[in-house]
Amino acid sequence: MTFILIISSVTMVLAVHAGHNMDKKGVVKNLVWTIIGGIAFLGCQAWEWNHLHHEGAWWGSNPFLNADGTASSTNFTNYFFTITGFHGFHVFSGVVINIVMLIMTLMDKFEQRGHYLMIEKAGLYWHFVDLVWVFVFTCFYLV
Repeated sequence: MTFILIISSVTMVLAVHAGHNMDKKGVVKNLVWTIIGGIAFLGCQAWEWNHLHHEGAWWGSNPFLNADGTASSTNFTNYFFTITGFHGFHVFSGVVINIVMLIMTLMDKFEQRGHYLMIEKAGLYWHFVDLVWVFVFTCFYLV
């Protein structure tokens, strides 16, 4: 999931760069890849949540269930689902923003304005979401 977001950050940089060069085709291509990356991340997160909740994948036993199989109410469970869910919502929002930017690009809105500054602003949001994931990943997966 981390690799997917890092690659999507690269494609967003390429979309912004293409916008600076007034390269509509490059903006479209790289926005599409960024959107695909965001959707892939969300799909991976949904798969992970499902497996963590039902099977306890990766940790050998489910950290969200007590030994007798009843639901745990640990702080870890609450924090994990709250923080990763909140981040996932922001990724979803970024995907929607990028879809809007893609539609605007295809409708020549930026060509008419003579600049692609909105692509750069959408890129700043996307990079922020990616940066936040680095901290979430560090806190929940590495520590």
